[in-house]
Amino acid sequence: MNYSEAVNYLYSLGNEVLTAKLGLRNITALLNFLGDPHKKFKSILIAGTNGKGSVAAFCESVLRASGYRTGLYTSPHLIQIEERICVGGVMIAADVFARLTEEIKDAVSALMNENGSTAKNFPLDRHPTYFEMVTAIAFKYFAEQQIDIAVLEVGLGGRLDATNVVDPLVDVITNVDYDHQKYLGNSIEEIAAEKAGTIKPRSYEMASSDWALRNPNWVRVENLLPVVLCNANETVLQIIKKRCQETGAVLLRVLEDSEYEAEADSLGYFRLRLSCSLESGVEIALPLPGEHQVLNALTAIRTLEILKSFGYQIKRQNVAEGIAKTCWPGRLEVLNSQPRIIFDGAHNPAAAQKVRDYIKQFFELNQIVMIYGSMRDKAIREIARELFPLARQVILTQPEWERAANPIEIQNLLPEFRPVIRLSRSVREALDIAHQLASENDTLLIVGSLFLVGDAKKCIQNTVLA
Repeated sequence: MNYSEAVNYLYSLGNEVLTAKLGLRNITALLNFLGDPHKKFKSILIAGTNGKGSVAAFCESVLRASGYRTGLYTSPHLIQIEERICVGGVMIAADVFARLTEEIKDAVSALMNENGSTAKNFPLDRHPTYFEMVTAIAFKYFAEQQIDIAVLEVGLGGRLDATNVVDPLVDVITNVDYDHQKYLGNSIEEIAAEKAGTIKPRSYEMASSDWALRNPNWVRVENLLPVVLCNANETVLQIIKKRCQETGAVLLRVLEDSEYEAEADSLGYFRLRLSCSLESGVEIALPLPGEHQVLNALTAIRTLEILKSFGYQIKRQNVAEGIAKTCWPGRLEVLNSQPRIIFDGAHNPAAAQKVRDYIKQFFELNQIVMIYGSMRDKAIREIARELFPLARQVILTQPEWERAANPIEIQNLLPEFRPVIRLSRSVREALDIAHQLASENDTLLIVGSLFLVGDAKKCIQNTVLA
């Protein structure tokens, strides 16, 4: 199996959201058959509606700067599937990805063979989904690479997500808001319960440092799972607290015991000064713009404090260097071209509000030209009503994904914005229209879906290379 065959095979399993079948039975059976690769490395598991990818990227970069061999598993990808799986900050090679895909595919074939003896020991009740297959590839690769620690971003929800088979050192929940209601429930309480499902008893003990034993939010029993929670409302907080009590986990809230100052430059890049157990007087330049990244960085630092208490050698300079060098494309990513281009995958109302706040604080609204595209299962009306007033012109387009909404469908949902809307047949055409409308001093905001961001970045790269 070559790389193209591997990618085509995985895509043939269907869209990772539309064909999602949540549950841990199949991924557990598949990993058992493969020798339980997920049990051969330590991990951090990060759930949440928004911000979990940024927190994962911050944590991985600091651990790598501290000298650890890291694995990073995130989703979705922007341009190529290998982006999801990195070791030491480097994407998995295409030929290795193809080899592992074939190995996992062969394992599934053996397990699906009802006449084979292996099927009796490791039963599958269906073919693994796209996300389950890629998760198995990632875990097998991390085990082969003998990583020190993996930073894992939950795909969807938490309780029944394929990543939740690991037994993490630290469990992180960034926040809880509305998204993927079809799978997670229609209320904040239901969604919070799904996120809280990543909290579970830990099966091993960790030696704690003096700091952990002195910390008033800690306890002396080292086999309890630390849970880092950021920015939750009271309803969510009570649900997370209850889950921690049920499982014997220890809840650590990010903003408790944190003393910090944050100051932004003219483009919304913040400089963070704080005192924490990693050493006092830490000063960090955040490489990702937007005030919400301050909370994401604080969440990562709180997580790293816990790892340090377990004996990980993480110093102040590692934190400053690692966070400053963090790269996380497509999340308020600023391209300093003419016109300036900003990419953001805001695909739920809470994320759209953060983009709105950032743009309103740091840019002139009469200088924004927007390209918007969305998946049809998203809260398009609510998202658009946060974003569209930012722009003098809005170009609707359709990413090349089966879940994508048609521009006419979006326009019909938002009749009040018809005077500023233009329609395009492709992302390439949308970019051409935007460049005709925008002057050199304007800002082109490409927003609404990470799939749109990926398609737009691919078009721009192809134009530069042409």
